[in-house]
Amino acid sequence: MRNPGKWLVLLVVVLLMTSLAACAAGTVAVPDRPIEVSVDSALAAQDKAMAGLMMGSAEWTEEEFSSLLSVLLQQNSGENNPVNAIRVWFDPDNQVTIQVDLKDGVIPFGNQLNLAGKVDVVDNHVQVHLEQAAAGNLAVAPAVLQMISDQINASLADPSMGVAVDVTTDTGLIQVSLAGM
Repeated sequence: MRNPGKWLVLLVVVLLMTSLAACAAGTVAVPDRPIEVSVDSALAAQDKAMAGLMMGSAEWTEEEFSSLLSVLLQQNSGENNPVNAIRVWFDPDNQVTIQVDLKDGVIPFGNQLNLAGKVDVVDNHVQVHLEQAAAGNLAVAPAVLQMISDQINASLADPSMGVAVDVTTDTGLIQVSLAGM
């Protein structure tokens, strides 16, 4: 190679174009139902989860589920946690919309990640199948969506999450049924 600088510039341009190809302008519509994240709602959700383990089924409201996720994330992530809160909306036919509120400066084009998709049970574990996502006003490419879904589903496949046999959603509610122990 006579001029390594040209190859470096070419590599940078290719990497930049590849990363930009993964994103396009777009947003994910978030329901207009307000969700207040609170420790009290998280505790209520935790109580329902414990009762659900004994009874074989648990049902949570959007506020309870969102609060439980947010509080658990804050408690288990330490001071460098980039997330302020997570809000999850449930709609019929197992549709879910997730909004992640980020701390200032985490991403340069906004403070929210919005995701939409479906939940179901595969091999006795709850799984999320993302259909669209946006960071600020940039849509996320399908290949990246699959990687995000895979990471979420790997966490949900943890044996401590129990053995799910069914998940159903309705407006504002999610119900998870577990296999008998």
